[in-house]
Amino acid sequence: MYTQNNDPNQPEGGNHYLHRQEMPEPLAPASPSAQKRKLFWPVFLAILLTASLTFVLTAAAGYIFYGDAVRKGIENSLGSEPGETDAEKPSGIDTGEDKRTLTFTDDEGIEEALDKFSTVYNLLQDNYYQAFSDAEMIQKMTEGLINEMGSPYTFYLTPEYHDAVEDSMSGEYVGIGAIVMRDRDGVFVVNDIIPDSPAESAGLYVGDIFVKVDGHDVSNFEDVNELAAFVRGEEGTAVTLVLYRPVEDREVTLRIIRRGITNVSVRYRMLDTGIGYIHMTEFSDHAAENFENAVLDLMDQGAQHLVIDLRNNGGGYAHECVNMLDVLLPPATVATIEGREDGKDYKDEWKTRTAALVPEDMRFVILLNRYSASASELFSGAMRDLAGAVIVGEQSYGKGVGTMTWQLSDRSAIQITGFEYFLPNGESVEEVGLVPDYDILLAPEVEVKAPNQRTLEEDTQLQKALDLLKTKVK
Repeated sequence: MYTQNNDPNQPEGGNHYLHRQEMPEPLAPASPSAQKRKLFWPVFLAILLTASLTFVLTAAAGYIFYGDAVRKGIENSLGSEPGETDAEKPSGIDTGEDKRTLTFTDDEGIEEALDKFSTVYNLLQDNYYQAFSDAEMIQKMTEGLINEMGSPYTFYLTPEYHDAVEDSMSGEYVGIGAIVMRDRDGVFVVNDIIPDSPAESAGLYVGDIFVKVDGHDVSNFEDVNELAAFVRGEEGTAVTLVLYRPVEDREVTLRIIRRGITNVSVRYRMLDTGIGYIHMTEFSDHAAENFENAVLDLMDQGAQHLVIDLRNNGGGYAHECVNMLDVLLPPATVATIEGREDGKDYKDEWKTRTAALVPEDMRFVILLNRYSASASELFSGAMRDLAGAVIVGEQSYGKGVGTMTWQLSDRSAIQITGFEYFLPNGESVEEVGLVPDYDILLAPEVEVKAPNQRTLEEDTQLQKALDLLKTKVK
């Protein structure tokens, strides 16, 4: 459930949590003192300043690393300051006062860098075997700059790609019903299958690796959301997938008919006497609301303790994660945030503020695997540190950073890695993950099944969780 929260200690507003908010205010015009800064060529500025520069955070991605916040941006009409600068203008670059400009505060190496850039630009424009307009060249520069920042979570989203991200987090879309993430080897892996979906009917396996989508080589896709944009389409149309199936060491080709999908992010049931089970597929819209309802219903059915299954959960909205923690924890700091906003370093805290809805003696076991990432790791780490939750399964993915995403004027967007979060004990999971208390691997023939398709007998991780909690039931 997405709600605006007026509590100053809760993660809300543009500079506190991971996902979407209201439109920000326009940036103020540059001050006269900026005249002394060196000016870059005006057209290039337009690339970077059409987004609204207000801070929005995300812990996931979910779907990866996609589940990232999107702001509806507004165009900043920042013109150059009146008059000339005392810097020599780069050759061939118009810095007229009716144009947009980009300013620099560090003089070291700028002249040489701009000269080199101008030379490279002109060489490509004049000698590349295909002709591109200036607008097309600027678009390529935009994408190149974003993609070369050094973080796998910082990238450019086309309008179509951006729309797919928004649809995915709503929980309703037209597609095949497979949840996919990109692993550290750069491959796109099926990590969950929605029950009664076209993907399940077609025989898709958890662990299948995408090779092609309708003839398009997926190695050229930027991230999982670009893949999703190709897989989704009009209801009733077909998509052809070529996949590598590791468990069988072969490629398979599946033709799947798209239809409307509703991804219920929370599934739950009583597992045994006194023990409830909640499976979270992602931290999407309404996840916290659905989680709270599941917890209350399970307690009405006699649940004294809970197994929370976050296997294959790639993350999602941070505010949903924090609101879920608020169901289970008393007021506490669940994460410390360190990042940059408007060119300045900052620190913040995310806190639960209300009393827990569960008894103090309720115990928790959390299931993780190598595809559990971002918000899943934040939730699990906070529950471990603050409620003594036991973690069973595999070491998690290790995404301890969040992103901010701004929608540009043409509905494309830019996603930027903006902060790192630290668990209550001060730990960062970035590129490390969470180490389980009980390291248990599933058999290969079991791992290819979605969690809802596994029997209790073959799901050894779930068995261990059940055994740990049985001793706690009164």
